[in-house]
Amino acid sequence: MDRLTAMKVFVNVVETGSFSAASERMDLSRAAASKYVSQLESHLGGRLLNRTTRHVSLTESGRLYYERCREILHSLEDADGEVTGLAQEPRGTLRISTPTNFASLHLVPLVARFTRDFPDVKVDMMSNDRMVDLVDEGYDLAIRITNNVDPNLIARRLARCRHVIVAAPDYLAGKPALNTPEDLKQHDCLVYTHTVGGIWPFTRDGKDHSVKVDHVFRSNNPDVLVEAAASGMGVSMMPTFMASDGIRRGVLRPVLEDYETMEVQIYAVYASRRFLPAKIRVFIDYLKEHITDPPYWDYELKLKGSE
Repeated sequence: MDRLTAMKVFVNVVETGSFSAASERMDLSRAAASKYVSQLESHLGGRLLNRTTRHVSLTESGRLYYERCREILHSLEDADGEVTGLAQEPRGTLRISTPTNFASLHLVPLVARFTRDFPDVKVDMMSNDRMVDLVDEGYDLAIRITNNVDPNLIARRLARCRHVIVAAPDYLAGKPALNTPEDLKQHDCLVYTHTVGGIWPFTRDGKDHSVKVDHVFRSNNPDVLVEAAASGMGVSMMPTFMASDGIRRGVLRPVLEDYETMEVQIYAVYASRRFLPAKIRVFIDYLKEHITDPPYWDYELKLKGSE
């Protein structure tokens, strides 16, 4: 027995006053409508309706059951409406996981504008450099900066993420010229902890010029590396989205620009494309539109290769 349909038939019989009217409203045969109610009564073990040739009336049990059925069906309609609304209109809470430094430098300003444009959306942002499990931890989406996206997730590419070699002007003024990657061996290098083997990749005209650097300073915090480089501690390789502000302010200067270095991609990832809520779809579209590709932080600096 389809209990939900049976409940709907029962409620319609009560509200219209007859099986004929209820069956017409629900586009059923009168026999089918009568069968649904009989199955419901059999399931409950009691009569819900008193039937005569002219009309139907509720039994005491039927009156109680009718009130509860009506509440259930109204709640179901409300739930359908809410979920349909979430799918069609951006609203509700959007839970995001994002790398800490990307969040503070670029994502927070975009989220501030997004919530002004879409006031029915609230944002719950968790900033960390851990690879969270979107499903188990209840995230709607995550920002990932990588070339290796989990194949079990849906990934929307937002922009490329180039890296640049930078140092403070005062540091460069007192050190040997940096004309080739090999020259880095004569310099103090500031290294991100997760750089594999301390190797900085470089290519030029299709040829590999990667070099293993010795570090005088190493950190697992990208923001610390930016500050260390700006303070004149040495030369560092970092994403342009991190270096752009320092370059623009003149506290960092790009070097070795004739060489291409590491490039990864910025993705928005989510668990499933089926029944994607509007809040996720609209937010990803918003990021794609406002970050642009090449990203605005590269274009503003007019770094080589950003055109």
